[in-house]
Amino acid sequence: MAKRKKPTDPQDAARHRREREENRQEVERLSVQEGVALNLEPRTKRLLSARRLDCFALLLKDDAHAEARSAVNWLEELIRDASGENTQERRPDFIRASCEGAPGQNVTQRMIEASRTLEVVEASLRPWEARLLFELLRPDEALITRWRDVVKRVTTATTPQRQGERVIVACESLMWVRQNAVALVKQRQEARAA
Repeated sequence: MAKRKKPTDPQDAARHRREREENRQEVERLSVQEGVALNLEPRTKRLLSARRLDCFALLLKDDAHAEARSAVNWLEELIRDASGENTQERRPDFIRASCEGAPGQNVTQRMIEASRTLEVVEASLRPWEARLLFELLRPDEALITRWRDVVKRVTTATTPQRQGERVIVACESLMWVRQNAVALVKQRQEARAA
């Protein structure tokens, strides 16, 4: 490994000092915020990344709940697909430049399939589980500072242990739905056709 040299130019040295000070201030600012996980370089304490923790990261952090966490990510992706957020057609400049008619007419097959799967997910979960998961997946609702209020509002569970249990139970039910999603969608389509 090459030996790292200190800057010899006074301007470079000043720039390095300024960068270190800015990094220190940013680490200090982020470390006082509740629910923020910092990833620092061990030797230099340089900030590599920071992320806001949500209730799913808190409650489903062990290996036993890895599949449930994956199911939550799947549901979040499904919601984005159904609303068209993951497609190029969602960009306003693309809509204006490529379509005739109103901007809302850009519905892709991927959006339709995601909507059908989302209907099956909602029908397969218990009502409180579906409401809880959909509420928690709204922007910023699952953050460490807010998720307990959402659980209390949806399920009326007031004790911290019961609130955590409700989220875990809903995620485990979602895990079952995800494992059987293809069969459930097919079953629903056959029922509609009959």
